[in-house]
Amino acid sequence: MSWLANFRALALSSVLAIAPVLPSVPESPPQVTAESATDALFARLEARPATSTSNLDVESLNAALAGSARLSYGFATQETLTAPTRLTGFRFELLGDKPTTLFTADEVLVWNANTEALIARLNGQQLDTTVRLFDRIEMSGLKFDLTDYTNAVDEAVAAAILPGETVDIGYDDASMNVGRVILGGMTLHPWTFEETEGEEEGLAAIRVISALARSFSLEAAVFLNGDISQTITEAGASGTIISRYDRQLVEGYDRGDIASMIQTGVSFSGSIPVPDVTAGLDAAPLTSMRSVEMAGRSGYSAWTGLRFASLLEYGERGELPPITARDLWSFGTYTLADTEMSLGGKPMFEIGRLDIAADKFAWFLPERISVTHQDASLNLVEILKWAEEIEPSAPPEEGAEPTVAEIIGILERTGLGKLSGDGAFSLTWDSETGSAKLASNNTSDGLYTDETRVELRLPTYAQLVPVFGVDGKTPDDTALSALLDEQFTFIGGHYSLSDGGLLNALAALSIEVAKFSGEDDPMLGNFANSTPEAVRMFASGMVMFGAGAVSQDVPQATDWIASLSQFINTGGTFKIAFEPETSLSAADFTGAGAETGMAESPDFAELVDLFGLSVTHVPAAETAAGSP
Repeated sequence: MSWLANFRALALSSVLAIAPVLPSVPESPPQVTAESATDALFARLEARPATSTSNLDVESLNAALAGSARLSYGFATQETLTAPTRLTGFRFELLGDKPTTLFTADEVLVWNANTEALIARLNGQQLDTTVRLFDRIEMSGLKFDLTDYTNAVDEAVAAAILPGETVDIGYDDASMNVGRVILGGMTLHPWTFEETEGEEEGLAAIRVISALARSFSLEAAVFLNGDISQTITEAGASGTIISRYDRQLVEGYDRGDIASMIQTGVSFSGSIPVPDVTAGLDAAPLTSMRSVEMAGRSGYSAWTGLRFASLLEYGERGELPPITARDLWSFGTYTLADTEMSLGGKPMFEIGRLDIAADKFAWFLPERISVTHQDASLNLVEILKWAEEIEPSAPPEEGAEPTVAEIIGILERTGLGKLSGDGAFSLTWDSETGSAKLASNNTSDGLYTDETRVELRLPTYAQLVPVFGVDGKTPDDTALSALLDEQFTFIGGHYSLSDGGLLNALAALSIEVAKFSGEDDPMLGNFANSTPEAVRMFASGMVMFGAGAVSQDVPQATDWIASLSQFINTGGTFKIAFEPETSLSAADFTGAGAETGMAESPDFAELVDLFGLSVTHVPAAETAAGSP
């Protein structure tokens, strides 16, 4: 089996690491990203209630569980009349044919437990009322045995990715320890699910899951000082992965809405076994194994403002929400900061900060999606070095494709070995006015900066609603097409690319390619001993050489090609702008617009004038000075 299949362990660890806070950019950064705000939030959630006047009745609860589960403990007490119920040596077991201990805890504290209400719900009573189950539960010294669960997940993943293949890999041990868990007040809401006879299985599952998600609220869940340890065996060799979590919380879960999910101080490290391809390269199955070291960390991540409660109402009924359900859902905002990962001791990537926002929707129509990243980097050279160590290339042969080691050398010589920079992307649609904008700007350190802007006008939300019929769920395709034709308007746009070393890097890359491929392509081979400056000058000349033929059909292209040629040769900034005299509708592209003066669809030259297309070159000196 390919060694890549073994990285399911890494994938599972990554999922476990981000699951509590799984997620560009909001117009203003989320306030919870401030260190002080995060510390204050954890401190507030760690504060205990002043009093507890209702004991947890464990024995009555065990009787109600009727042999399906059991709560056991070594000692129980309530130190004062207003103190919480205290249990030590606690164990929660699932009974049946194969009893399983779900978790153990050194100590459990319970404030204001409503045992009667919980028992009533377990007995199918009080389903139409809202009940408060407890104000707070604290557990310390928790231990979970995840071995069976992790193996089951791994087998399911293997069956999906490698169907029909026998996978000789398993988890000898998987456990989770948490120093302290705090559960804030929990409320059960009326159980409104109704079974439907003969219902399709998939739809029934969606309805049940939606009903469960809507059936409770939880003020907070806090996890402090946790770790997950997994021991993996592959063909007799073992490896261990340990993930650590300083602080995690989920705040304000309310029937599908989540105020925030935050974690700080996440790290993982360990090794996994992979076949050692250096031990033998014949056709026989590999039996020798080696370990691959890996490590990673994330200083902070947060997902805030998730709203799914309204959507889950329709999910429980098994219905598609109508377009009139405007305020339906939100994916909120996600932040990831101070994150890195390495394999075999080699740094693979780093993220200083990543912000994602998908927090505004009208029905299922996004009004804002944005992404920004700062100080992000991808180390291509180190990735290839690691791959070469795992599976070395065959010795180089004359005239053959370059080996991994040779590619590494090419990347290092051309300055493309490590890519880093900042960037932002946003896509917005104003549902009230129909105004839509696409914007992006990126900086690649030592290579380039670019900027893209496109502005359109699309149908408004109010204009779209009637197209979806009386029920709001059945779009009229003809009416929708007519609406788009009528309302679509192109307002303008531009793209600019400023050279910061990219042109020289690409020219140097061409020279390196020529050294390997020159014998097959004599023209390319001429550049094997050239310089980046000479390659750029040649490319600039070749662009001008083709200008004549293009200009015959599009006279405006003469200036465009000259600008492109100057950019390739001297750098600076290359700009393409679309600035029509008036906003363009779909009719303008078919010759039917009132402003076009054309009886039929415009040809390419006419389109150039229609769009107000211009192509310009800004010299490097002006670009450096910040001139447009």
